[in-house]
Amino acid sequence: MTNPYGQQQPYGQQPQQPGYGPPSGGMPAPYGQPAPYGQPAPYGQPAPYGQPPTGGFGAPGYGMPGSGDIHQIKDYKGWAIASLFLGGLILGIFAIMKSNEVGTYKMQGNYMMAEQASRTTKTLCLVSTILGGFFCVLSLFLFIVPLLVYSAS
Repeated sequence: MTNPYGQQQPYGQQPQQPGYGPPSGGMPAPYGQPAPYGQPAPYGQPAPYGQPPTGGFGAPGYGMPGSGDIHQIKDYKGWAIASLFLGGLILGIFAIMKSNEVGTYKMQGNYMMAEQASRTTKTLCLVSTILGGFFCVLSLFLFIVPLLVYSAS
């Protein structure tokens, strides 16, 4: 392969023009490739798989509120389904919706929102369970008292 100046170039190489070449800091890692060991990923590049993102509010390892392992956040899915039957339809549906949001935020890697949705789910399930228990005791009381009064007479 010849260039317009008549010089022979090896196959696959481009002729060097004056003033051009690799940047002085070296070549950045291509998209999807991990950065070299000990160096952060270039701006706009995702962190390599299996490594936490560096920097940012609430990032793991910085002592911020909400720093920790994202897989330790509970979604309370079973409790939310049980609260659907125990405490009422409305609170149970909202608890299940919030539980699904926890899973969505965990998949997105959004630690802060996943933790907040988990706390909301826990609160909804707790309120639903307490109300369900109260109404169960109340219904038993309203059923047993008339039964005792009727059997006494």
